[in-house]
Amino acid sequence: MDLQRPDVDMVVWGRRIPATWEGALTNCSQAPSALTLAGTPSEISDSLVNPALQQDWSPLILTDVRDLSALFGALTGGVRQHIQLITPSREETAFELPPDALRLICAYGSAGPEWCGSQNPKSGIVSTLTPFAVAFIKGAAEGKPGCLHRLPVNIANGARPGPVLVMDTISP
Repeated sequence: MDLQRPDVDMVVWGRRIPATWEGALTNCSQAPSALTLAGTPSEISDSLVNPALQQDWSPLILTDVRDLSALFGALTGGVRQHIQLITPSREETAFELPPDALRLICAYGSAGPEWCGSQNPKSGIVSTLTPFAVAFIKGAAEGKPGCLHRLPVNIANGARPGPVLVMDTISP
């Protein structure tokens, strides 16, 4: 419900996950090549049962992506979605605004995406999403600020962050 408020740029669902997920996915540091899908939630669900994907990606992650796609579809009225499941590079990424009406981000590793409540990350407070939390980030409306965010940066000991799900609405 908070997503409908005009003064709210981001809502975080700090969900509790089963212990088996945490053990299986927290140390997940390398994923297969990036997965990119586009379509309605039902088309995405159908694509995620592809045997090649099942072989490359953890069934836990694919099931969660399917479920989050369905939830995202319910929140957005079933509009088409663009989904990326990627492992961020070791290089620092720039802060950005979501391109469309709504973005969902979830990290499946030991580091989460970062966001800044200020339009200037150098002077604002930068916060980090906990692993497995889901952030719903509104795109910037015309002439209004949005929520700056970026994919995880390097974490302690040079370890790589695990896979990150980025889901956007696709404008008709």
